Amino acid sequence: MSLERILSAVRALIAKELVGGGLSVNETAKLLGLTPAAVSMYLSGKRGGELVEELAKDERVMALIKSHAAAFLDAARRGVRGPVDLTELAKVVSNILAQKSPKEQLEELIRARIRLEQETATRAMAYSYKVRNPLIRALFMQIASDSLRHAEILTMILDYLAGRLKAEEVDLGEEELEALAAEEGAMRESIAELYRVGDPVLRALILSIELDENKHFQLVKSLQLAAGQGKH
Repeated sequence: MSLERILSAVRALIAKELVGGGLSVNETAKLLGLTPAAVSMYLSGKRGGELVEELAKDERVMALIKSHAAAFLDAARRGVRGPVDLTELAKVVSNILAQKSPKEQLEELIRARIRLEQETATRAMAYSYKVRNPLIRALFMQIASDSLRHAEILTMILDYLAGRLKAEEVDLGEEELEALAAEEGAMRESIAELYRVGDPVLRALILSIELDENKHFQLVKSLQLAAGQGKH
């Protein structure tokens, strides 16, 4: 992205902040070293392009724009007529754009995790076909199934972050959630008896069930908390 394009967008944002802060179009033009007509075009969106909207959504950039605009407004009130050079500010904005935002970093991390889960599922599935012991095959099938489910959940989270998916209410009543929590709690308690088997592979399978039941119990508790918060 060219510095000139960024500079144009920065001028548009600064001009909007200055006019919004009380300066007239003519005063803003003098301060920025522009013509009143150019300032009017920046204010109307005819100059600066789509990059103006993109920068306006970036909290890092807007914090910088607002702090500079505040300094320019103060200078104008003290009689400084300008023009001010926004080139260095545009360079700083350019550096910010070159860095990934926290949201972009999170989305990249999620995509990497999705790829990892999919690779694990493929490998575990291949191992399940390779082994002859049906119990060990069941373990690998469990790993493959879990990894695919994890990838699906992470994809939904990615869609939510991108605005493609909306989070709706829980849509379940307190009694329904309480009954489900009690049921999951009972299953957690009863599974201890299954550990009487001595075979380590069987115990591993039982452990996978226990871990799932513990997870289910915690998930239901989280749903109860979310449902309670939704009422306030």
